Order: sequence, then C-alpha cells, then structure tokens
Amino acid sequence: MIIWKGKGILIFLYFIVTAIVFAIINALLKEYLGFSNTVPIAVFMGIVLIATGIWTKLTAEDYYIDKEGRKQYLDIENDLFFIKMKTWGLILPSIGVGLIIYGVAT
Repeated sequence: MIIWKGKGILIFLYFIVTAIVFAIINALLKEYLGFSNTVPIAVFMGIVLIATGIWTKLTAEDYYIDKEGRKQYLDIENDLFFIKMKTWGLILPSIGVGLIIYGVAT
C-alpha cells in the first residue's frame, strides 16, 4: 500500500483549467459562429463547477495493475479542507446546479 499526500489541491487546478477551456470555447463560439453572450456568469460558473466535479470524482481514486494483472487501489490521503475528493466530486456539481438555477431565475 502506497500513501501519497497532497492530491486534494488538484481541485483548484481542475477548476482553473476547466474555466480557461470553457472561456476559450465561449470566445470561439462568439467569434466564429456568431453566438451572442447571453449566458449569465452564474450559469457559466455553474457549468464549470459541474465539469470540475465530474473531473474530481473520476480522478479521486488511483490504482495500479499488479504482477498478476489485478487492479490494486492505492491508499491516498487526498482531501481538501478535511473533505475527501470523492465527496468534493459530489459537492461541486451540486453547487453548480444551484448556480445554474440562480442564473436562469434572475
């Protein structure tokens, strides 16, 4: 069993990268396809949080293949503010859905 600390900080990196990618996609859609910027910032941030949550959930656990070809999970201390990454993978999309509802309602 291998223990690795500090993976929880990746949530911030996931958020920043996702926000930059979606901002570039938004700019390209406006530039080349003529889409107007009618999406409120709350909706945009909600979509970013949903994508970040999915990304976090998918990368919360690591594993390796042993010599016999079996998948072995690693014991990783991956938490942010004492909350496990698996849980952040559920919290972030929930906040994102709330932001989308708020952005559409206002």
